[in-house]
Amino acid sequence: MRILFTTLPVETHLRPLVSVAEAALARGHEVAVCAPESFRDEVELYGLRLLPSGKDWVTEMLAPLFEAESIPPEQVTTLMSRLVSEGLPGDGALEMAHDVIRHVNSFSADVIVREAYEMGGYLAGEVTNIPHISIGVVGRVTEFLDKALLGPPLNRHRETLGLAPDPSTERLYAHLHAHFMPPGYDPEELSIPTLRCYRHHTVDRPGDSLPRSIGRLDPSLPLVYASLGTVAPLFRAADERLRAIIEGLGRVECEAVVAVGQGGPDLSTTRVAANVHVVDTIAQPLLLDTVDLLVTHSGFTSVRESLRAGVPMVAVPWIAENHIIARRCAELGVARLLDWETLDSETVAQACAAALADPEPRARARAIQREMLTLGSVDTLVTDIEELVTKTSSEGGLR
Repeated sequence: MRILFTTLPVETHLRPLVSVAEAALARGHEVAVCAPESFRDEVELYGLRLLPSGKDWVTEMLAPLFEAESIPPEQVTTLMSRLVSEGLPGDGALEMAHDVIRHVNSFSADVIVREAYEMGGYLAGEVTNIPHISIGVVGRVTEFLDKALLGPPLNRHRETLGLAPDPSTERLYAHLHAHFMPPGYDPEELSIPTLRCYRHHTVDRPGDSLPRSIGRLDPSLPLVYASLGTVAPLFRAADERLRAIIEGLGRVECEAVVAVGQGGPDLSTTRVAANVHVVDTIAQPLLLDTVDLLVTHSGFTSVRESLRAGVPMVAVPWIAENHIIARRCAELGVARLLDWETLDSETVAQACAAALADPEPRARARAIQREMLTLGSVDTLVTDIEELVTKTSSEGGLR
């Protein structure tokens, strides 16, 4: 079997695909990743083959906000609307589709596996008449990927490519929609007939390990890990929040590790207490296995990895689908919500101290962890893909 994976040039969107690719390679299948050329280093870091496809429209859309000292909530709302109505299903998706169609033919692909944000793979699968499978890297896919916004531009692309319209956008998840969370995480997602849930195993970046200093932290104190995600260093608006988190954790009786990212904030005027250990980056999946609390922006990868480790959260959502995911985590009782706009060190200190003192969020997070462990493995997902391809071939194609 020959599998083409398609992804936007975002590391956290690639990571769930890597585990599937590795399982497929272990079974003797051939795989390649379709993504913009600018994403080559990230793909090849995992030992995967890149087939250059599409362009990095994500950075183009976000770039005007990088240097803003503050991003008001209404601006975030406008950006998210543009992302779903113009970005994901826009001209970039059509350009990606053309490239993926070409690679389907040259690679003799049997199936396309795309991360749920990436729409070019869906269009290419429809044109080339091979199964296309989506992986839910989004979190609340039915809520964030609004069909009313996605539908019109995607149908224009379908017409350009000689396809019949799909008014309900049902074809997005026509063959299999795989999710790495239990069904109860997103009850609305159960409306997708092809939904199947699997147990995701974390993928370490080659060479990953924790610094020796982590092993020397005071074992008598709880450990808090804080990160606002891989994109935080791109946005100056995140700097003030990271400073508030660093100063706030300095007031909590704990050991704390704060990842600020490469090119993070200037901390020359920030009070960094002895119990707070600031790093540029760290192997998050490894660290989460050891911590008692995560302070997070509520990106889906961070939330999924946190719950996979049974770790409760203090959530500070601010961009993309963060607010949707954070709200659901609060509903499930595994996260306390803080407001991005009013965040200060005192608020952080109070929330983290309260979360560490309350056993209930930890118990609920552990319950979700146990439920995640009951799901079929990524290897089961590869088996399901194999069976789908075999069934399609035996029936002489999809149509």
